[in-house]
Amino acid sequence: MTRMVTDKALALLTQSVSDIVGDETRIASALSRAIHTGSPMDLVMAQASFDDLDATIRRQIQGYAMRLATGTMH
Repeated sequence: MTRMVTDKALALLTQSVSDIVGDETRIASALSRAIHTGSPMDLVMAQASFDDLDATIRRQIQGYAMRLATGTMH
């Protein structure tokens, strides 16, 4: 992915995580840091934080992000 597409995807994921689990969580902080620094290590840490979430929460975030991306939020 290009940097712009990656940044947009991470921003969408960060918004979804913040809205579902809160913006003060470790995952939200890791994603925000990854967006701002663009560091590969920060991206790895953000992915690890996301992977640590319960599967049910990850599915909620996925569904929410899909709705945000397609503009079907109610």
